[in-house]
Amino acid sequence: MEAFDYAAIDISGKRVSGTLTAMSAREARNILKTQKLTPIDLKISKAKQAGHWQFERKISHKDRTQATRQIAILLGAATPVEEALKITALQFEKSPLRQVLLSARAQVLEGAKLSEAFRAHPKTFSNLYVAMVASGETSGRLPVVMERLAVDLEAAQKIRRKVLGASVYPIVLSVVALIVVTLLMVLVVPMVVKQFENFDQDLPGLTRFVIGFSAWLKAYGIILAVGVLMAILFLRQALKKPTIKLAWHRQVLKLPVIGRVSRDLNAARFARTMAGLMESGTPALTAMGTAKFTLKNVVMRQAVEDAMIRVREGSAMSAALRQSNVLPPLVVQMVAGGEASGDIGKMFSKSAEYLEDEFDGSTTIFLSLLEPLIIIALSGVVLIIIGAIFLPILRLNTLAF
Repeated sequence: MEAFDYAAIDISGKRVSGTLTAMSAREARNILKTQKLTPIDLKISKAKQAGHWQFERKISHKDRTQATRQIAILLGAATPVEEALKITALQFEKSPLRQVLLSARAQVLEGAKLSEAFRAHPKTFSNLYVAMVASGETSGRLPVVMERLAVDLEAAQKIRRKVLGASVYPIVLSVVALIVVTLLMVLVVPMVVKQFENFDQDLPGLTRFVIGFSAWLKAYGIILAVGVLMAILFLRQALKKPTIKLAWHRQVLKLPVIGRVSRDLNAARFARTMAGLMESGTPALTAMGTAKFTLKNVVMRQAVEDAMIRVREGSAMSAALRQSNVLPPLVVQMVAGGEASGDIGKMFSKSAEYLEDEFDGSTTIFLSLLEPLIIIALSGVVLIIIGAIFLPILRLNTLAF
């Protein structure tokens, strides 16, 4: 992919200019023609690598899901691929996805397969997406595969919204609590301490502790914040090392609540992808090799890779996955049922739906417990600060009587 600077004449005779990306100058001219522009000048832009161009970095998951659904509907209605791409592209007037789809259409018109056209835009269409489209082309069931892709992307979007909704409120609440406590300790407590300077009695232990912590936070708070930030950055860098990342993901799976949620979410993605690939006619080993990349947890991915070796040696898929001892037992049982009935893809789909429902329920329970705990913790800290302030005042009043 390269970036081209162009000058062209629109249908009203007005000169326009800009930049677009294409595999070749010929494709760039075809893209301009689809936009009803007559090119008069076309040259390679200074930004030669299209991978550095902005539009592929800004395409949202929502736009990609909507485009997939639209293409699936059009292909299901026997619309030619190039026409489906054009109609879909026109629906995204303000989205950079329009340019991507028009570029893909130009390649299809030149004789490329749809999967090859999508592969030229790796920032928009993942390897998994391209692999499923290619399997649909090979099996002659491209409309069915695109429909399946649309369903999978919509399910993933639903989960993403659920995760976002589940995490935003606790994070905001925690940040607000941290800001409130910090302001109380750095601004309010020092002001109150001045009132105790002429206090002849010994201050209560709680008051002395809060005053000491306030002074420490005021003196070293910035250092603490920088230290925490550096620790987070160090952890992110450390997790790029395979051995550390593997150990970290293994510990995540052992956590009481988070571990189960992480396992079920990864397994649901894997099962849904397996269902789409196998229902489109992809061989089992090929499907496993593609679907494993949906597993964000390295431990689970390695388990699937080990299962692939056993399947290649002649073992049944359910037995191989059972030996991995990482995927939820439900998935293994459903796969075994699919092997017996001859419809493994359908069983993978059912297990994905069940795990997504389980994730939904677990998230709801987790939130119902986490939110009041944060509020109680914040209230407790505020009460401690208030108690530390009022204890000396109450003691003074008692001595006065």
